[in-house]
Amino acid sequence: MSVFGNRGGTRGNRGYRANRGTGTRHTIADLIRAAPVGGRVLLAPGEYREHVVLDRAVVLVAEHGPGSVRLTGAQDVALTVTGGVRAGVEGVVLIAADADAPAVRVAGAAEVAFDECRIVGGRLEIEDAARVRLTGCRISGAAVAGVSVSGEARLSMTGCRVLAVDGPGVLLAGSATVTLADSVITEAVVGLGVRDSATVQVRGCAFLSCTHNAVLAEDESAVALDGCRCADSGEDAVLVRGAARLTVRGSAIERAGASGLAAIGRASASVSDSRIVAATLSGVVADEESRLEVVGGVIRSTGANGVFARGSARVGLDGVAIADTAFTAVHLDEHAHGELAAIVLGPTPEHGLCLAGAAVVVADGILVRSAEMTGIHLGGTGSARLAGSAAHRCGTGLRLERDLDVEVEDCAFGTTGRAGIEVGPGARPTLRRVRVVRAGTAGVVVHEGAAPGFQDCTVTDSAGSAMVVWTDAAPVVRGGILTGAGKNGIYLKGGAKGEFTDCVVGGSAFPAVYVAAGAAPALRDCAFRDCPSDATLEDPDDTAAVFADCVARGVVDTVVSGRTAPAPTGTGPGEPAHPGESPADLTTLLAELDDLVGLARVKHDVATLVQLMQLVRRREEAGLTPPPLSRHLVFAGNPGTGKTTVARLYGRILAALGMLTRGHLVEADRGALVGEYVGHTAPRTTAVFRKALGGVLFIDEAYSLTSAGGGDFGQEAIATLVKLMEDHRDDVVVIVAGYPDEMHRFIDSNPGLDSRFNRTVVFDDYASADLVRIVEHQAAAYEYTLDEPARAGLLDYFESVPRDRRFGNGRSARQAFQEMTERHARRISEVAEVTPEDLVSLRAPDLPDLVPVAPDQA
Repeated sequence: MSVFGNRGGTRGNRGYRANRGTGTRHTIADLIRAAPVGGRVLLAPGEYREHVVLDRAVVLVAEHGPGSVRLTGAQDVALTVTGGVRAGVEGVVLIAADADAPAVRVAGAAEVAFDECRIVGGRLEIEDAARVRLTGCRISGAAVAGVSVSGEARLSMTGCRVLAVDGPGVLLAGSATVTLADSVITEAVVGLGVRDSATVQVRGCAFLSCTHNAVLAEDESAVALDGCRCADSGEDAVLVRGAARLTVRGSAIERAGASGLAAIGRASASVSDSRIVAATLSGVVADEESRLEVVGGVIRSTGANGVFARGSARVGLDGVAIADTAFTAVHLDEHAHGELAAIVLGPTPEHGLCLAGAAVVVADGILVRSAEMTGIHLGGTGSARLAGSAAHRCGTGLRLERDLDVEVEDCAFGTTGRAGIEVGPGARPTLRRVRVVRAGTAGVVVHEGAAPGFQDCTVTDSAGSAMVVWTDAAPVVRGGILTGAGKNGIYLKGGAKGEFTDCVVGGSAFPAVYVAAGAAPALRDCAFRDCPSDATLEDPDDTAAVFADCVARGVVDTVVSGRTAPAPTGTGPGEPAHPGESPADLTTLLAELDDLVGLARVKHDVATLVQLMQLVRRREEAGLTPPPLSRHLVFAGNPGTGKTTVARLYGRILAALGMLTRGHLVEADRGALVGEYVGHTAPRTTAVFRKALGGVLFIDEAYSLTSAGGGDFGQEAIATLVKLMEDHRDDVVVIVAGYPDEMHRFIDSNPGLDSRFNRTVVFDDYASADLVRIVEHQAAAYEYTLDEPARAGLLDYFESVPRDRRFGNGRSARQAFQEMTERHARRISEVAEVTPEDLVSLRAPDLPDLVPVAPDQA
């Protein structure tokens, strides 16, 4: 029996009640007709099987709460709302008789609010100009779509769940407009499907375990995702195609079965501050004529590329970190166009950035780390403009191929396993102010027929030659600095050409320039410094090499310096490098010593030695007996305190004083001196010693020569050294270095050592303020700045570092700087708008973490 009543004790909570008892049975349709306009129809618990047409402004309410009333369509549809009615449904379970049919249909100009309802076995269909609001609802088991919105309809859905749908969880068509918030769509074929000119705003939603796509935008539709999550899709997680428009902000796209996000056709996608992680294929794909922009965020752990673009797609990447990709981090192919700024790439087993086909790239501020093949590989027939970028710890730093129009400016490539830069056969790039540091083989390799231009470029500390020029290659190098090479400064193979103007080639282990037979380079106004020889001419009769107005300093054998000739024959050993050339200025060298950070005691001791040596020379010139003087030194100090740096400077000072002929430094350790079998040690030690004649032999960790017991060959190396030092007492200075305590034991191990090493220079550990200054020097060298809070925080950091055996002094400062640059890169990757100042400013958030105090230290 149905009765009106005041339920709940308040006038505003009037309801029309339906009893499902043994009395008169009324259908829900009867109750709707009987209820007053604007009333609430309270449905008693139970099962109702009918097709309800809600054509009056009432609210259907499950009296005993959500799920207590189940309404099943008599044939297919359980509930239809049509006309211009404004109605509501609360807590009712609406069940379709057929999964292919709608469980609920809202059409016309109807406006309906569903609260805490369940729609089972069929879709919610919203058509025409209807307006629907879903709050806290659950939709499951539909065969075509969970929610279908078409025409000019509008839907607002909050806190809902759509699951187990054999089709799209939410499907938009026509010019429909939808807002989704804080909802979950899971186990659908497509989580959200949008087509035609429909638009949808999605906030805080999750699209999980969809068979095909989490989100599919087509035609001319528009989709905006804000703070959403798309995970475990079977194919591309987010696919936008046709002329659709997609915006993604602050979202996560995870474990896609294909690509994380793909834009195809004339589609456009803008992604900001989002994470795309663990895609089976590429993280982001742009194809055909699509437009893609990614600002901030992370793309990581992909089964293919991080970003892949082809066709005539245009891609913009700004402030993005792309890491752990199975293929190249960013690959541009065919006619794709990429604009890249302030991005961090790697690690990757392939390339950090690869250009192929007729693709074009403009890149500024790329940092590539740990790309096993090449940091930046620029090939194809397009063009590239690369500025302000760097690649470190890569197989090869930069590779440039032929037929590519390329300019590289203000870039750095360091600590590579192979070459720092490779210029491929026939390539003609232009490089300005490029630095190569610590290449694993050659610093720069110019392959056959290449003709690159280098302006004001620097190559330092390469394991092999600083620059290798192959047959028919013709580089033009102006203002280059090629120093510290493990082999030649410049190596020219037979048939090589090239012009080298105003270059400095110094500190190479082999002759500064090697010219093979048939090579024809031209070197003008170049300077060769601190090398065994300025040049080696493989066959002086078979070369057209030109050396014009070149000079040498600190070079033992001069062959070409000071001469202009097509086939110079050289000068004899020991002849001056250049007429009138004077040794390094003592005042300059002492100023260089004084500029070193910290080391107050060392500077005082070296200055005292200099004064003593100057006095010795004056007494000799006056015919007086000089005081006893031993130039050999013990450098006692912990690692990273500048011992090698001071040893190198000390040799140059002695050369300036005229007490050494060259003043160069030869470094050695136990491995270089001690042989592996009987009769091997003495020749090995002698060979190293002879390389140091005229300069300084620096033996680091010298105590290791006595550390292996009585049967070790280290004692033989020591005995050989003692004899050689006696035989060449005026031709060489030996400096032994290591931990203070171990050095005392080393000197006591052989009576000959004690008499020859009677002066010890103590290298104190750096104070925290000195370490801060070292970091500042490092920062300035790599074009970074530290603000005041960063300096203050850095001082606190060094104060917190334990000064135990593992403390690295200057090395610890350099490690701190490296960690700061890495943290800076991560911080900048999360900044939406990166300014030039941001790229160079190290700030307090970039500092290493303070080291906690151990209990025993506390």
